[in-house]
Amino acid sequence: MWSLLGSYDRAIKNSYFGYALSVIIAMQTFNKSGVRYSIWMSALFIASGVYIAKKALTGKSYLGLATALLSLIWVAPIINAGAFYNINLNFMLAHSAYALSVAVGAFSYLKS
Repeated sequence: MWSLLGSYDRAIKNSYFGYALSVIIAMQTFNKSGVRYSIWMSALFIASGVYIAKKALTGKSYLGLATALLSLIWVAPIINAGAFYNINLNFMLAHSAYALSVAVGAFSYLKS
């Protein structure tokens, strides 16, 4: 049955992948302003979104699917060099929302 956090075994340890990814995303929030956003970081976030989508489908989590969709924002710096060029509200919101949703996932659907 589909739910916000999905179905998962509560006895399994929390996801170290989710912990590490949420810390990396949070660290990227404090990136330098006025430089192009790293294409490799964009690729990492998109690849993690694919993995999160797979785990969300397995765990039947709405939050996981929303997190995977949120990762698609990082296509913008690959296509447009000006995206995330300056640290502004969009930059901060994208990183904080993605970091928080991955952190919540570490305690729920990413365990499955």
